[in-house]
Amino acid sequence: MVDVSSTAAAHGAEVTVHPGADGLPELAELLSSHPGNPLALKVGRRCVPLPAELADALREAVAALARGEAVTLTPHEALLTTQEAADVLGVSRPTLVRLLESGALPYTQPGTHRRVLLEDVLAYAERQRHAAAPPAPAAGVSPPRRPAAAARGPRPAR
Repeated sequence: MVDVSSTAAAHGAEVTVHPGADGLPELAELLSSHPGNPLALKVGRRCVPLPAELADALREAVAALARGEAVTLTPHEALLTTQEAADVLGVSRPTLVRLLESGALPYTQPGTHRRVLLEDVLAYAERQRHAAAPPAPAAGVSPPRRPAAAARGPRPAR
């Protein structure tokens, strides 16, 4: 049996599935050996085809569980607490609050507590990832070479 826990089940934000189910390696092998084949869910006599995106997500989730990794599912329209949003970004809650107050991330404050849309947190993370990535060189252009002195590192103190 797969152990399922939820850190934010009260408002439907997150469900984590922990590995441990019997048959996961066999299921992962079956799914990975037929990557292009459509999947369907059969319950009783009813059979419903899965959309390709959901089938891909299922394949990835089962493969991760078979490797012994936990899998977390989070709806994009989820409303997160500041701590949950900070956890998604891998920053402290005070850092996240500074991002909110600076306007880098939109939020709502229905009462005394701020709430952040997961969609906004993921968009912010994506913007940060693209901003940190070095620009790709143009086609046919070699990246600049470092001078030999720079490649050796700093000079010793005299």
